[in-house]
Amino acid sequence: MSRPMNDPGPHTPTAPSFELSPPRPGSPAPDALRERRTMSLPGGYPVDARIVTREIQLGPLSGISCTPPDAHGVLFHMHGGGFRLGSPARSQPFAATLAARLGCTVILPAYPLAPENPFPAALAGLRKALASVQADGPLVIGGDSAGGNLAVGLCLLGAAADALFLISPWLDLRVVSDGYDRSAATDRLFSRAMAIEARDMYLQGHPADDLLASPLLAPLDALPDSFVLAGGVEVLLDDSLAFAARLAAAGVDVECRIVPDMQHVAPTFGPDWPGAAAGLEAGIQFLKRQFARR
Repeated sequence: MSRPMNDPGPHTPTAPSFELSPPRPGSPAPDALRERRTMSLPGGYPVDARIVTREIQLGPLSGISCTPPDAHGVLFHMHGGGFRLGSPARSQPFAATLAARLGCTVILPAYPLAPENPFPAALAGLRKALASVQADGPLVIGGDSAGGNLAVGLCLLGAAADALFLISPWLDLRVVSDGYDRSAATDRLFSRAMAIEARDMYLQGHPADDLLASPLLAPLDALPDSFVLAGGVEVLLDDSLAFAARLAAAGVDVECRIVPDMQHVAPTFGPDWPGAAAGLEAGIQFLKRQFARR
């Protein structure tokens, strides 16, 4: 049966009331950032000829869908990139792999990037995009890194997700975790300095303790069944551990997997990265159980 993605359905918890702050003007992206955006390359997954990939319109946003034969259910997944980098095109090989393994449609929305579009522009656009899609079967909302932050934010705003799927989520924009120092020498992809730069471009003076900016701090009891994956060598490990602990304390069914040698968001880059295959397999098994239940 088809239902709108913003239809709560019989099994979805009632989320607390959150309101987005009004839209704000942004600032031009620095030349160096614009150049980095052009250097974002697709991940290293093989092409699966069974998957139909196409550009789609999602309300005010564009996006990409990856659909296998006889698709059942939808994974609505936000790419990472510190709110200022990344694109559906870069994440498409990863999404196609998920679609093939899970038998579901994977949708990658092109949300507004900072600094041109500061908080809460990404969440505002994504909420409209999500409401524009029809889910034939279960709906899972997912994201990696900053995309994980946005995924949780959508659930806090009342999105009717059957499950939440997070890879190396960045959930506390205060940038206060000891993990930034403890894993500074082992995390090859993210650091305290990068986090502060990205946070400042995204928030542009908005308080970092806003619950929709730092969902680690928000009430979590209305969230759906959740999967949280993190690497043991990444600076954001503490975000995942603290979030999983808070979910469990709130009575949410949560599976938290820590892969000791996995780098930040490694599964999105390809199976040859250390820990990527093990991390991805754990996530796929969680998602298969979720789709099979509904």
